Amino acid sequence: MRHGPAADRAPSGRDFDRPLTPQGREAVANVARALRALRADDPLRVLASPLLRAQQTAEVVRAIAAPNAVIETRDELAADEPPALGLVSELAALGEDALLVGHQPAVEALVRSLCCGAPELASGFRTAMIACLSPHGDDGWTLDGVLI
Repeated sequence: MRHGPAADRAPSGRDFDRPLTPQGREAVANVARALRALRADDPLRVLASPLLRAQQTAEVVRAIAAPNAVIETRDELAADEPPALGLVSELAALGEDALLVGHQPAVEALVRSLCCGAPELASGFRTAMIACLSPHGDDGWTLDGVLI
């Protein structure tokens, strides 16, 4: 998932501290409700970048779609490039269903690298968007759908 729409600037002046806007919170809540409708009561692990907007996005999703989850902060989800491939491999080996909350361009690059380019994402990866992936044998992942 890419974090929801965030403020252009933080009071601190640091990009790290940019919060979600009220409209961003609502956009995340809408997609979280769609995720909950798809998942029923399946357990979900929620992992997020340490940046404020990703943490806030994860909290909104957790509250709506995974109330028993604990948000795990992972530094690799804050990177500009997709170093999260190791994290995806780790989660896949455990057989756990997880929501990763990160940033552009890394989120889109990660999905495209896992799904052989993901031509379904021709219009790009919007804020508050979830790409739903499932493992496809030993040869990669399938993009099952997109929630926006």
